[in-house]
Amino acid sequence: MEPDPASAPPEDVQPMSTRWVAILRGESALAFPQRAGRRLFGLVPSATRCRFCNAPFKGRYAGTFNAIGYTPSRKSPHLCARCVERAPEGGAIVPVAVLFADVRGYTAMCEELEPGEVTTLVQRFYETSSKALLAHEGLLGQIAGDEIEGVFVPGLAGPHYRRKAVEAARSLVRAVRYMESARGSLEVGIGVASGEEFVGNVGGGGYKDFAAVGDVTNTAARLTSSARNGQIVVDQETYDAVALAYPEATREELALKGKRAPVVAFWIPP
Repeated sequence: MEPDPASAPPEDVQPMSTRWVAILRGESALAFPQRAGRRLFGLVPSATRCRFCNAPFKGRYAGTFNAIGYTPSRKSPHLCARCVERAPEGGAIVPVAVLFADVRGYTAMCEELEPGEVTTLVQRFYETSSKALLAHEGLLGQIAGDEIEGVFVPGLAGPHYRRKAVEAARSLVRAVRYMESARGSLEVGIGVASGEEFVGNVGGGGYKDFAAVGDVTNTAARLTSSARNGQIVVDQETYDAVALAYPEATREELALKGKRAPVVAFWIPP
């Protein structure tokens, strides 16, 4: 399944919210109420807390915070739900590395398995893949059918966010390969692209979700369609960030669907 997101953020979403810049880039000066809130929350003892607002996740007072929505986000355990999925619509244009992982042979697998077996298999794929992405400080993006998306930004993954996206891809391939299923081990194809695009909460008609929207996401999705069993393919910008670690990577120019010109890509060893 290939997502086909719009190439630009929706017109009714403010593209550069100071709050989202602070979360995603990690470099924005916050307004006084937000700074004061961080300081106040920081006074509450806790072994783990939201990296943005400082809300405590553990400890004596964590239950009170959890009751009003300051629980770990399902998008990242390093942020709270009120800072991500429960935040208003909006976002920021930020540097990002987007990863897509797609199960190969999924359609044929669905034909051979019982519906309940398919549900169990997909759920295990999500759980296994999510752990690999979150372990490398990625944010979970779209999850649909046989595909999962990881979003890596400097505000969470640090300056080496592109390298962490590649490391997450390699961890994901190895983890999924050892999943048991009625057909044996699963195989995935992974694509990673980097650049700048809109990241944040988008939606309409009462629906809202965290997403990366733009050409980087489109390119990552198209690269994924070129990757076969156990393969990881990345674009030029991503490879430039990890070239010293993978000098044996194979270079190729790919004609991707919807792209006017061939895309320079590199095949990273899993």
